[in-house]
Amino acid sequence: MPEKIPLLILGSGAAGMGAAWKAKTAGIEFKIIDVSDHAGGMLQTEYLRGHILDQGPSSCVQSPLLLEFLSYLGISDQVVTASAKGKKRYIYQRNGIKPVLGLKDIFLGNWMSTKGKLRLLIEPFCKKGIANDETVYDFLKRRIGEEAVNKLVDPVLGGIYAGDIKKLSALTVLKSMKLGEQRYGSLLRTVLNNKSSPRIITNIQGGFSSIGHAFEAKFKNECMLGHKVEGITSLSSGFEVIVNGKRILCERIVSTLPTYILADVISSVSLKTHLNKLSYAPLCTSFYSLDGDCDIADSAFGILIPSELKKIIKGILFVSNIFPGRSNDGESNITVFHSKSPNEEAINIELEQILGKQQISLLAQRTWENAIPQFELGFQDWKRHLKETIPEGLFLAGNYLGKVGVSDVLESGYDLRL
Repeated sequence: MPEKIPLLILGSGAAGMGAAWKAKTAGIEFKIIDVSDHAGGMLQTEYLRGHILDQGPSSCVQSPLLLEFLSYLGISDQVVTASAKGKKRYIYQRNGIKPVLGLKDIFLGNWMSTKGKLRLLIEPFCKKGIANDETVYDFLKRRIGEEAVNKLVDPVLGGIYAGDIKKLSALTVLKSMKLGEQRYGSLLRTVLNNKSSPRIITNIQGGFSSIGHAFEAKFKNECMLGHKVEGITSLSSGFEVIVNGKRILCERIVSTLPTYILADVISSVSLKTHLNKLSYAPLCTSFYSLDGDCDIADSAFGILIPSELKKIIKGILFVSNIFPGRSNDGESNITVFHSKSPNEEAINIELEQILGKQQISLLAQRTWENAIPQFELGFQDWKRHLKETIPEGLFLAGNYLGKVGVSDVLESGYDLRL
């Protein structure tokens, strides 16, 4: 006889943990299944030669829900926030590394042309455009000019979404700005009318894998780790799920699986076809130790590189500067984000071009083949159709629904109406 479980949660990343937390506090009987032998999804940490290296997200924006969840797990005392020392942001331009802490750095700097600066200044006087969705590039080129888009926006959004701003949906990636243009007439007036509290950048002492470890301890009776979902079939009432070759009958499912994995196991042909329409970008990182003095490394949060420069390296994060205690004394560690699978020598050459000659040593490399969903033009229609296609009793949560930050993904699972 197949096992019967009221609720199955598929995947134990941030969304799955959020859904499990919601179910447990609501008194719902459930199991959470993950093919990995540990919980946390991409929230993984490697400890190597005295360095703490987060393999997926390097930080997240603190939210009240995240803090409440960490308190529920009993690790709220392990929360660390970004050091004030590591707050300077830089962009690498053709004439070197340039600070971008505020408007002063843009207008007094020598890396944007006078024409580009003037175009940026007249943004409040540009007439508003279409209300319909458009690409991020088209939207912001119309608002602030092509030069500012290429030198400022492209590296920032490229660092978050690993995507092409000439394809990304403005209504998804810049929703508040896109809607604000229609309401207030300009981006400047949108910002002035929607002032928010400063974002607090957060991590966990010892790295993000501490969240998964605490979750496993708190949910040890519900966790089915090292179990692979092999098939999902919708029944007249509920679902049949094949897990490690065994049948499980359940009333409801929360899937936090990436769309391409859910598509592989779902029996519905129409849903399978629709899920496979969403593409993903890889996340490729190399972790280095940095010895000796480096002026930038002593004060920087990170450096972003515009795609127009055609570099292998897309960004550099000075992790041990942001969160002290993540490296040996006299060393720092940096995370380098780059295009897929370049060799170490090519990365080292570009690091020297950007940082100058430094004593560096490669610690580790990690590639997540399908890490970041691409919210390209048409995504809103895709998402709308997805909600209309899923069978009753199947709930979806995860980073592919429009937001990729750890706190947002946790919330996507917790906010489900189970």
